[in-house]
Amino acid sequence: MMEINRVVIPVDKSDASKIAVEQGSHIAKLLGVDVAIISIDDSQQFIASAALENKLKKEHDSSLAEFKKTVESKAVKATTEIIAGLTPAEEIVKYANDEDLIIMASHSKKGMDKFILGSVSEEVLRRVNCHVMILKPQLNEVNRS
Repeated sequence: MMEINRVVIPVDKSDASKIAVEQGSHIAKLLGVDVAIISIDDSQQFIASAALENKLKKEHDSSLAEFKKTVESKAVKATTEIIAGLTPAEEIVKYANDEDLIIMASHSKKGMDKFILGSVSEEVLRRVNCHVMILKPQLNEVNRS
């Protein structure tokens, strides 16, 4: 079995990401490895306003800082990075190394939502060369909107 050198946790603004960060930091501590928290910024394909882009970047930075605090509260070293790209799955695959463990939460999309939006976790699982752990949050753990 391949050695794991880092836990990579892709996040968004969902409650499911909070669960992934909690569980991912716990697993990283058990493995004795660092955590890389990444967020994919795909807004550039939709935004023409510099003011709106700056506002979104501040929100990204703020949420990543909170996730980093969660990881570091477990005495695990964490880095954060915002990656600009068009598709989250593609950017996650490009970011990951063969010795990484990607831990991400499924949003459990069904029906037309899954067909239209696709599943980032499924796409990552199919395309990446490293280990992937997909967490399926319980319905009562995630506030659905």
